[in-house]
Amino acid sequence: MQRRKFVIGMGALASGAAAVVGTGAFTSVTATRDIDVQVADDASAYLRLASAGGANADYVTGDGNGGTLTIDLSPSNDAVSGDGLNPDAVTQIDDLFVIENQGTQDVDVDLSKVGDNADLVGFYPDDEAYDGQSLSDSAVTLGPGDSAVVSLEVDTTDSGLGDGDELLDSVIISARAN
Repeated sequence: MQRRKFVIGMGALASGAAAVVGTGAFTSVTATRDIDVQVADDASAYLRLASAGGANADYVTGDGNGGTLTIDLSPSNDAVSGDGLNPDAVTQIDDLFVIENQGTQDVDVDLSKVGDNADLVGFYPDDEAYDGQSLSDSAVTLGPGDSAVVSLEVDTTDSGLGDGDELLDSVIISARAN
């Protein structure tokens, strides 16, 4: 009988210890950690935006205030002698700017346009795989270190636009990690 009491006592002790220790689950935890995030100019950010250079480099500049890419087809662009795009015409400007993935994972890049006449403007990657699809309609996938050269097409045919009418206010370029 002593042995039976000993075994029962040990079982009771083990059950009590398990009840005191618990299962390791918790209800909530609050932990404060440091994080260091900085904003970089367009040329050195994870998604690099820069002029493609070449013959059309005068249309693309930094804004002089933090390195933001600016496309300027207006009369205020002193680097070109024209005052804007032709009415009732299709204007193409090839190899305008470059989008480069300087991050560590694949990203899908697309863009949206803001402005009263945004539907007249298209941005196209110079990539045969996209066969004329604009970045507004189809994202381009860029792996780490990959880039896409982007061209512009403006179709003012039958738009009713005239001298001084504005096409776009801004372009929003978005990248989503795969």
